[in-house]
This record gives sequence, C-alpha cells and structure tokens, in this order.
Amino acid sequence: MKITSTGIEFIDFNEFKRFATDYDLLGSVSLSEPIIDKNGNILIKEKVAIKENLLKKLEAMEGKYIPSFKLGMSRDLMRMLKQVLTKAVLTRVNDRSNEFINHLYEQNAEKMTSLIGIIQNSFYSKPLALAFFKILLNHKEFFNHLSDLGLLSLGSVIQKQYNLKMVNRYSFLAGLCADISTFKDGIYKQSLGGQSLGRTSSLSVEIARKLGLPEEILSAIGSHPIAKFEIPGAVIIEVNSEELRSHPLNQDLLAGSALDGDSGSDDDNEDSEFSGEASEVVLESLKIARYVIENLKVTADRDTVSEKLLVMFTYSVERGLFRKDIADPMINCFKEFDVAIRKIRLVASVENKCKFPPSAWAYPKPKSAQILCKDRNYQCPWIVNGWDLKIITAQDPFGYIGTVLSVGTYPKCALEEELHEKVRISD
Repeated sequence: MKITSTGIEFIDFNEFKRFATDYDLLGSVSLSEPIIDKNGNILIKEKVAIKENLLKKLEAMEGKYIPSFKLGMSRDLMRMLKQVLTKAVLTRVNDRSNEFINHLYEQNAEKMTSLIGIIQNSFYSKPLALAFFKILLNHKEFFNHLSDLGLLSLGSVIQKQYNLKMVNRYSFLAGLCADISTFKDGIYKQSLGGQSLGRTSSLSVEIARKLGLPEEILSAIGSHPIAKFEIPGAVIIEVNSEELRSHPLNQDLLAGSALDGDSGSDDDNEDSEFSGEASEVVLESLKIARYVIENLKVTADRDTVSEKLLVMFTYSVERGLFRKDIADPMINCFKEFDVAIRKIRLVASVENKCKFPPSAWAYPKPKSAQILCKDRNYQCPWIVNGWDLKIITAQDPFGYIGTVLSVGTYPKCALEEELHEKVRISD
C-alpha cells in the first residue's frame, strides 16, 4: 500500500481486496485510474464503483492485467479514514494499562460521548488524515504516543464548557502534532526538555504547517517548551536538529511527497474564527500535557502512577506554574485522591506566603512536617534562629519545575507553625 496526495494505491490484488472488504468500502469507493492489460487495453474503466462482482472479476483475471489499483480520495474514503483513526485513538482511552488517560476519560460517560465527535472532526483535512493513517499503519507505537499527548492536551479543557470556538479540537490537535517530529531512534520515548524539546517542537511546527494546521496550533506547539522543565529522575536526551530533520519520516512529511495536492477540508463546518483567549487555553493545555507525559516516562511504580502524578501536578498548579482555572477541573476528576490533593494544596498555600518566594520549602514532600528556607534568607523576620535543618540527601522538586533542594544546612521557617496548625485542622 502506498499513500499519495490523491489517495491510496495498491500493487497487490489481495492487499487491495482485503483493504476494500475489511474497511467496508465496497460500493462506496471507485478506482481513479483504469485497469489495463499488458497490451495497454482498458479492462475496467476509471470511476467504476468497487463492488463484490468487480473483485471476483479481477480475481479471475489475475495475471492478465497490470496490478495497479488506485483509490481516489472521496467522501466515503475520507469517512473511513476518520473512523479508523478515531477508533485507534480511542483504544488508548480504553487501555487500562494506560492508567492516567483511562481514568481521565472513563469516569465520565458524557465526556466520552463528546470525545468521539471531537477526535473524528479533528481529522478534517485529507493531508492530515492521510499522514496519520500512514503513521498508524507503519508505526503503531509512535501513533499511540502521539494520541496520548493529544488526549492529555484535550483532557484539561474538555472538563468544562469554555464557549470558545474550536478550543477542544485545537487542544487535541496541538497535542497530537507536538511530537510528530520525534520518531527517529525512539526520541519520543526519551525525556524531552530544555533545548531538546525546543528543537523537536520547532520541527514539529514545520510539519504541522505542511499539514495545513492553523496558526493557533502552530503557535502553541512552538511556545509550549518551558525553559526550566525539570522532571524528577529525568535524563534529557540530546537532539541534533540536522539529524532529526534528515530522518526519512520527517523528510517525507516536510517534503509533502505523499501529502501535497488537495488540502481542502472534508468538514463543511470548519470555521477559521478563533479568539485570543482560546489560543491561550490551547497553549496552557499543551503545557499541562507535556508536564504529565514527561513525568509518566520516568515513573517506575505503575501501581501508584496516578496518585503520585496528581499530587505533583497539584503542587505545581498551586505554586503558579499552570493556570488553576484550566488545571483544577482536570485534577478534580480524580476524586479518590481528594485527601492527598487537599494536603498538598495546603502545603503549597503555606509555602506561597513566603516573604522571599520561592524560598519556603516544606519538607519532606508530600507529607511535610517542617519548613525551611531554601535560599537561606537570614534577613527574613520569619527565620527561626538556632534550629537549622541539615539535609543529607538531595531532594527532588516533586514536580515543581526548576527547583531542587541540595544537600546542606538550611534555616528553619516560622511558617512551619502555620503548617502544623492547618494539618491538624484538616485531619
């Protein structure tokens, strides 16, 4: 099978037959070019509908004609591509081993109904649908990763009604295409951040532009890398821009060898109107998706992945790294972790009262009993003299981007008393 700018081509009859029957296309698609014999005579004209009797005729004549079967893009073929792609994305939601995403959507039947329509309508153009169909057929694991990032990006905005045009679709597409450049050597499986994330995102923007995605999505992909994106336990992979660009899949997507031609939408309702607020929501949703997926890559204990990630994410939200109005509805989906989430919110609320932010550090997390001054601001009136704390093992930031507590001695903070009081009341 070969995917081209005008449709799908086959040079093997049995593969062509399986495709037409397996995807229920009999009677709804036609050949874009005639079937000719080895002398150049037309055996079957173009634009003839593919039906069972035609397949039987071709089977009986096998060996007497040149095996070249070209299906032109039609509404029925486009419909099939959208259905196949939607089904493939939804398998990531239904996969219970994909715990975080499964939990995010499966707990809400109403959101699941909306999800199907959002995904199906997202593959609105022929270049986009053909590109992802090709990735699905040839690189299934990579397709799953792209789907996960799309579902995570959508997962933060689908939880409430924004009344902003296209915000759900664009959030999904921004996540779906954010890592489209990362197939080479399994880069997408490795930890991305800083310059490496900037490089992959930059190339992903070029590819997404080639696929005809709107500027709002391109802007979100290009802007979402965070300069100090630190994930506990992550070893950031080095990415060479030129080597990344030269990979065959990226070259194919950039050159458009299989994607140029009619890039028109198959969605009659496609609307180009998009507000500035919607653009900000899409960007924020992609930042959240990146944070979650990079943490998932380095989480060893799969049995507690949702709880640990939710507590880390909640802490980062409370410290102001993500917009609460977008992040909180997503966090609230995980009601069974309410106690842990409330406690980490309490810890963050006390830390946020620091006179020299972000120096106040509750220790150890998530079950904090003490507060120290990470930046050793001895001039602060809240320093408790004579009660310095000695840290003998470096402490990870517990999801807080850009902050690590090094080994050393730190002054104690008087906010600790407030922390104890709030914990006592909450218990």
